[in-house]
Amino acid sequence: MQHNSVMGWDIGGAHVKVALAIAADSIAQIAQLPCSLWLGLEQLKIAIAELKKDFDFSHSAHVITMTGELVDHFGTRKEGVLNLVKEMECVLQGAEIHYFAGEKGLVSADNAMAMYKEVASANWLASASYIATQLSDALFIDVGSTTSDVVTIQGHTVKFDGYTDAERLYAQELVYCGVVRTPIFALCKSAPIKDKLIPIINEYFASTADVYRLTKELPEHADMGDTLDGCDKDVQGSAIRLARMFGDDAVLEDLSIWQHVAEYVREQQLQMIINACRKKLLKTLQTLNTPIVGAGVGRFLVKDIAQRLNRSYIDFEQLVQYENSKAAISVGDCAPAASVACLGYQRIFS
Repeated sequence: MQHNSVMGWDIGGAHVKVALAIAADSIAQIAQLPCSLWLGLEQLKIAIAELKKDFDFSHSAHVITMTGELVDHFGTRKEGVLNLVKEMECVLQGAEIHYFAGEKGLVSADNAMAMYKEVASANWLASASYIATQLSDALFIDVGSTTSDVVTIQGHTVKFDGYTDAERLYAQELVYCGVVRTPIFALCKSAPIKDKLIPIINEYFASTADVYRLTKELPEHADMGDTLDGCDKDVQGSAIRLARMFGDDAVLEDLSIWQHVAEYVREQQLQMIINACRKKLLKTLQTLNTPIVGAGVGRFLVKDIAQRLNRSYIDFEQLVQYENSKAAISVGDCAPAASVACLGYQRIFS
């Protein structure tokens, strides 16, 4: 079937993101939908059914990357990759389909199953590989809803010490915290509250979404999941959940107390990512002229990191043409999907 566009897919454990490339550096359409994949493949079917309302799958080639194989619905990462590949082959039956396998390039479904280790959780490399086509040197930081990636680009080449999640965690190239789904106790052990340093409760009472609602930085389109108590996503509800983390109650007249606690937790998360950045910068000896490229719904943190490290900041949006100012989300929120779409376009139409 003839086509003149490439649809890039980033199938995560909590969201599905897609981007439609009409040139090697130009995106015409993007979308993000919630997909609680840990509840089963039916969640992916539901998300794709919604996407079909706005995208014509039959007139595009497709390039797919994923992280959803890690959810505990699957017994192993291999099982996850195999199931996700089979599902996408069924959904996109008859279309030209490729899977991003990192340094192995774009591969078929059969090869993706055989090379599941290369296909699994490679979306960070997709984004970095696209950026490497646009910039010679950069430190790329993607802060998403769940995780943060720290990747070096030198001489138009992506440099990394780890490939699998386990290897990247050890290398601090994967920092397992994001701006929506991370539990607060993962970021700090205590916080200064009412002139006392109060230890945190190791319970799932609040998440980083509560923190960034209180700091008024969380984009509305990034706030897709349910709250941990099933209550409101407003500032008051977020303060109540955050206070519960410290064995306390939030009342309206004391709201500023919990806003200060949110700022404190924010700083702890920022330092976690900065420490990973410093490790990469020291190892690669990049100069102060090397910019930091930010992506993900939490890239407001990346802007702060660039300032703290005295480096210029480049938003992923500046590296991709995208003119839809009416879209609820931006191309920088969907960097892996946009990247595999553009990389696929370069490969298929070159």
